[in-house]
Amino acid sequence: MFGAPSHRLERRLQATGHILGLNVSCMYLPGIVLISFNDPATGTSNLKFIKQSSSLDLGKLVEAHALYWSVIHDEISVSDASSDLDHLMLRDQLYTGWITTIIGGLCSAFICPIAFQGSFLDSLVAFPLGALLVFVQNVSAKNQLYSSVFEIVTATLISFLAGALSSTGRICYSAVACAAIVLILPGYIILCGALEVASRNITSGGVRMCYSVIYSLFLGFGIAMGAEVWRQISGSTQLGIADTQCTTAHHPDGPWWQQTPSHYWAFLCTPMFALLLTLRNQAPFWKKELYIACLFACAGYTANFFASERFVNRKDINSAIGAFVVGVAGNIYGRFNQGNAFVVMISGIMFQLPTGLSNGGLLAFARDSTQGTADDYAYASGFQVAGQIVSVAVGLTVGLFIAAVSVYPFASKQRGTALLSL
Repeated sequence: MFGAPSHRLERRLQATGHILGLNVSCMYLPGIVLISFNDPATGTSNLKFIKQSSSLDLGKLVEAHALYWSVIHDEISVSDASSDLDHLMLRDQLYTGWITTIIGGLCSAFICPIAFQGSFLDSLVAFPLGALLVFVQNVSAKNQLYSSVFEIVTATLISFLAGALSSTGRICYSAVACAAIVLILPGYIILCGALEVASRNITSGGVRMCYSVIYSLFLGFGIAMGAEVWRQISGSTQLGIADTQCTTAHHPDGPWWQQTPSHYWAFLCTPMFALLLTLRNQAPFWKKELYIACLFACAGYTANFFASERFVNRKDINSAIGAFVVGVAGNIYGRFNQGNAFVVMISGIMFQLPTGLSNGGLLAFARDSTQGTADDYAYASGFQVAGQIVSVAVGLTVGLFIAAVSVYPFASKQRGTALLSL
């Protein structure tokens, strides 16, 4: 419910049952946990199905992990912890409504220059489109029927509006469209799948990775549909879909707000996007974890940036280096804070995902679809995009596991039980 790393759930549940003196067997699948309480004396078992859709709430996750830590260290009784968990589960989210809408718009605005080569004007345009995405997402969460087509409809609408704005010749279509949908990219889903596969949880990891591939095609189809609708209405043949570097819309001799931003904009945009992304994940602004997470995210982005200068077009290696830096910093922090490294690591890892998709990404699928390419080839390019996402996730997984081994070189049953980390 609060977003604990799924590849560690089975091990933590079994370890908790061992500490509480219960003979427990469990199996995790996306959205459901199967727990069997066995009685060796009678040879019977009691099987429980716990169905819960996953989300990410860093504020509640910190409190839930504190309760878990207190229980396994005999600082609080199970009944008291259960009562506290009931109150925690029923409590409202910290940021809701228009606050999340503004945060979503600012996320799109600040990621636009550093990940998608957007100008200052592109960032201003990406703000309302990103806010629109979060607003529609909040509305669709209350309507189960609409939530099934949320990604396609929203991507279509944003692509259509970005195409209309790019017809002015001042707006970069690729930068605005990518920045506006950055919060619904399937990077975190496929990262969880890669971590589960690497942890030998083949069933759950395979399901997530397959879903991420199809999800990518949904987004690509929505972008292509929006661009095609605008092209048919306006009669324009150039939308700038293939111009991922924004060379057409950005004029070197034009005003500063229409030029491709320099790398120095990262000193402003990187910490702001890290801060807003952490707030988007419901981190309390008065907690120290918020600002530590922003610091680690900036360190991971810096490592990724300089690695990309050395390893050109090797997003897997660049992502692995960035994830290693975040993983080492987060796990060192977790050694001195009840093993809770996840909440300060997740923003830095999610930061690697949009920057790893900055050279084309889903626009390759839209480009091939709108240029009259055969449907089978267009969808083949869509699978290439999904493969690009997989390569980034694999790099992140390798970097995270190497970081964990570097900080915890020797196995420890107590650390394995209490560690909350990627």
